[in-house]
Amino acid sequence: MSDTVVRPTFYEGEILPAGDLIATVDTSRAQLARHERYLHRWGIAAGLKLNGTSATDAATNKYVSIKLTAGIAVDGTGREIVVPADVPLNPSDFASMVNGKKDTWYPVFLSGRDESAAGTSMLTGACTSSLPTQIKENYDIAYGTPGSELSLDEQTAPGFLDGPSDGVASSPWLLLLGFVQWNPDISLFVDVKDSVPDSPVSPRYVGVNAADVVSGSGALQLATHSTGSPDAKTIMALEIHEASDGEMVFGKQNAQGAVMPVFTVTANGDLTIAGKFSSAVKPGTMQVQSGIASDGVVLPLPPGVTSATQADLHIHVTPRMISYPPPTAPALGPGDIWISIPLECFVDAARLVTCRIRWVKVTNGGASTTVDVPALCDYTIIAAVAASGG
Repeated sequence: MSDTVVRPTFYEGEILPAGDLIATVDTSRAQLARHERYLHRWGIAAGLKLNGTSATDAATNKYVSIKLTAGIAVDGTGREIVVPADVPLNPSDFASMVNGKKDTWYPVFLSGRDESAAGTSMLTGACTSSLPTQIKENYDIAYGTPGSELSLDEQTAPGFLDGPSDGVASSPWLLLLGFVQWNPDISLFVDVKDSVPDSPVSPRYVGVNAADVVSGSGALQLATHSTGSPDAKTIMALEIHEASDGEMVFGKQNAQGAVMPVFTVTANGDLTIAGKFSSAVKPGTMQVQSGIASDGVVLPLPPGVTSATQADLHIHVTPRMISYPPPTAPALGPGDIWISIPLECFVDAARLVTCRIRWVKVTNGGASTTVDVPALCDYTIIAAVAASGG
């Protein structure tokens, strides 16, 4: 294999072999595949939805007839996969690939595959055999066992010089279409969904790899579906634009593709919200946190309070006078005893605990020795959030 990208070139009077002509096509396909692999993210580009229609067989058993809608996808090798028309899912294909059980979700995959077209009768090769002059860029629908969709991101991408996979000589790249349920008693599908609770994976859609996204129109919009998409009941969009001296707006997209703002931030930092503003801590409430802490520990804030500036804090600490072990030095003599007393217990502005007790060694002669050691304390934090407008 070459250690760099090579493209064919020609000269006047050259006899063109088939390999050189094929190379002109392969060069362009490899270039496009590299563009798709490294400037974009693989996935579904349009269509390719699994739609189910409820039905009943002759024995009154309920089942679902499923079809895959027409559409386009790009796989992780940069290969374009085109499903030109709606195609029904064949229950016989499922039965041949998976030992289906009831109440289980099975992933449905799409992959691309090259296939030689039928030979052209007007052209012959060695031994007068007809040779194909076209390659069909076909597709396959396959079914996996539960959990097999979890490893889709671990599929091996081609090298930098390689073109798209042919799906034959190399393993086909799988794209998830959705999930189906099966009834083995009647050998038919009984349900279909895009995503299921049993799996964290759902169909993946194409994306863009970019450090900068620049619009020449003065506005840039990010939307959950294209305008007027039949697959979306509500299209949400975020737009930044230069109009009105610069704004960022968020809201539903109307039929014309404009954003109906419910959240607006101006270039000056002014914030406008059409609905209610909610947070974990409601204005006019108090949050309480209590527990046991040791010397040198920073006390945690009550749940929902993320900053000491968010509320007025009232902190109370009390030394926890339990049966602490007395110091081992200096050693006690006959008749000597250790007595423990609270020394200090407080928190600073950073909620850092200082809590120590003092051990006093009392001897028969009346002399005493002191040893100060860290201790535990009980604490209570009350966070009072001011009422809004108050």
